[in-house]
Amino acid sequence: MLAVTGDVVAQEIVQTKKNVIYERPNIRTLSQLYWRMLKHDPADDQAVDNFMMINECDLYRDYYQNEFEWLGIRDAARSFLLENRKEFPIHFEFVQPLRFAEYDLDTQEFEVWDPYKIDSVRRFEVLAEDLYKDVCDKKAKVKIDGYPKGMLVELNRPFTLDKISVAPEKARDYIENKLEVAKSHGLSTNTKKALYESRAAYLVMRFRVFSYKEEERVRNFGEMAKVLAVLESYQIYGDQDHNMLLFGEDFTRKKERSAMEIELKRKYQERLKQKMQEKKNAEKTEGG
Repeated sequence: MLAVTGDVVAQEIVQTKKNVIYERPNIRTLSQLYWRMLKHDPADDQAVDNFMMINECDLYRDYYQNEFEWLGIRDAARSFLLENRKEFPIHFEFVQPLRFAEYDLDTQEFEVWDPYKIDSVRRFEVLAEDLYKDVCDKKAKVKIDGYPKGMLVELNRPFTLDKISVAPEKARDYIENKLEVAKSHGLSTNTKKALYESRAAYLVMRFRVFSYKEEERVRNFGEMAKVLAVLESYQIYGDQDHNMLLFGEDFTRKKERSAMEIELKRKYQERLKQKMQEKKNAEKTEGG
């Protein structure tokens, strides 16, 4: 499994041209996802209280110790969750670091460096980017019941990434930029390993969660939320600020039908109409 943490800093929300907002996974957005996926029973007071602690810390801190005040706040929160959970996020994105090996001038492809290749992987380990931050008055290491700080994302299709196509001009800019960065930091690129280490890139995977399965214990981490998701797109950038787009695929676009497919479908429909007409003619003949 591939682990993602908050090492790569980027904006929390990314909005695409289709007006779909892809949230960054953090403790807050994950807590909302769990309600959207019907993980929690609205009658569960503890689940409501923990949601408020994560999402409305000031209210929680000021009133939780007062049973009389908190009762009204809890009921209002419960109503809010029932009315609004359908609006909570199901679209997420996470960033996975990459490194490139050689660029093939003949095929115009970058090969992904072996330690970073992804070979037919369906399950990704996605951790909250604020995993190591305190939540309200709870220390980061404290487990919040019902709200795992990471997801085991099982994609609808296996994902493979061993090489990408990049136009020569863009590849040259990327290579020269990485050499300049390495030089400015006093890093050597005289060996293959050092050269490949300098060729940093960033894989941004965007997915839509459609089902919550269960909590699953992961060694060296603890409980994680197992969810099923559809990979909608991915992009590979040559810089941490996501300005240098090298490659990407969008799986949400409708597949364009080939001329042959259109022609075959037309002939099939004509043949079907012909058969139906022949059947009607035969029934008339028998009836006559």
